[in-house]
Amino acid sequence: MKKWLALLLAVLMLCALAHAQSDNQTTLAQIEKANAAISSIEGKFAQTKKLAANGKEIKSDGTLYISETDKMAMHYNAPSTDLLIINGERFYMIRGKKKNNFNTEKNKAMRSLRNTLLYCVHGKPAQLAEENAADISVSNEKTGIIVTLSSQKKTPRGYEKIILNYEGKTLLLTRMEMIEWGGNSTVYEISDMKTNTSIDASVYTIPEK
Repeated sequence: MKKWLALLLAVLMLCALAHAQSDNQTTLAQIEKANAAISSIEGKFAQTKKLAANGKEIKSDGTLYISETDKMAMHYNAPSTDLLIINGERFYMIRGKKKNNFNTEKNKAMRSLRNTLLYCVHGKPAQLAEENAADISVSNEKTGIIVTLSSQKKTPRGYEKIILNYEGKTLLLTRMEMIEWGGNSTVYEISDMKTNTSIDASVYTIPEK
């Protein structure tokens, strides 16, 4: 009798798990479909980087631009010297006086970061999880749909966990938290979004020097 009950409970648990996975896949598909219908996004972003060593928080903000599937730009207001541009396979960053211009076809680490950012803002966390063999979970909260990606393998420059908040009605990304293996974390909060507007191509122009 006990063995029969144990077997029944195991079957019920497997059925519940399969049902939950099916619901997750449906939700993830809805997020991707909703974002695929949007040609462009322009909004404000606030960035908070927290250092694990001393708990110090570094705050910055600016304007975020997203177009097509391979263009993203973060033009910082504070500090105004900073800039991030993804244009095709090019990944350009200015942090203070330091400038980097990467060809992500030749740089695996930067290709991974490029894909991470683009997949998250374009509503493709399922594709990101698949590419990185990460676990993925979905929950419906008051703040929206929370998608959590947890890495199965520790990497030197990778992320242990990425937590995404997609707004419940529009399914647009409103918050992204990226937690590094060393404990440092960066939170991006996106607000005042305008969709399907004309964005000047110059915001994605990468300086030659």
